[in-house]
Amino acid sequence: MKLARAALAVAAILAGLQSGASASEKTTEIDLTYDSVMDMVRPTVHPGIAVHHTLQITLSGYDKISEQRDRSTHGARDSNQTVQVLGSTDDEQSYVAWKVAANGTLVRKQNDPQSTRTMTVTLLPGNQCTLEVVDRLKPGFTEWKFLRITMHTMGYFSSYKVVQTSCIVR
Repeated sequence: MKLARAALAVAAILAGLQSGASASEKTTEIDLTYDSVMDMVRPTVHPGIAVHHTLQITLSGYDKISEQRDRSTHGARDSNQTVQVLGSTDDEQSYVAWKVAANGTLVRKQNDPQSTRTMTVTLLPGNQCTLEVVDRLKPGFTEWKFLRITMHTMGYFSSYKVVQTSCIVR
């Protein structure tokens, strides 16, 4: 019941951001960006790798969400995309899942091999929003394991830090 109220709260916020179309036809686009810095320790040593992350989110109707993800560093870039129903999956096997939290925020959980990333988007009146990104190692791990942008092989990192975030509702 709380989740249904939270979804309605998000829908009400989104309806306030849009005009003209019926609620089931409305779409909202949210641009999320964040910058991270990490130190690769294997297979080669590269300290201070700066990565720019961009997610373009499209919310449609009351429960559909799609995202286009891009990462870039030193001229290298990769991208991916997903489409899902909000809250349709939230298990350990899913790489990424979006849901509406009880407080009406949008929460994205990313399940990497040795860590999780939680992104919280808080929608505010006046086409405003905030983004919080939190990365945590899974129990028993001391390194982050991510797909390398340049070679698309796995790399191991001794540190990972988000240094800047932004959120724009269009």
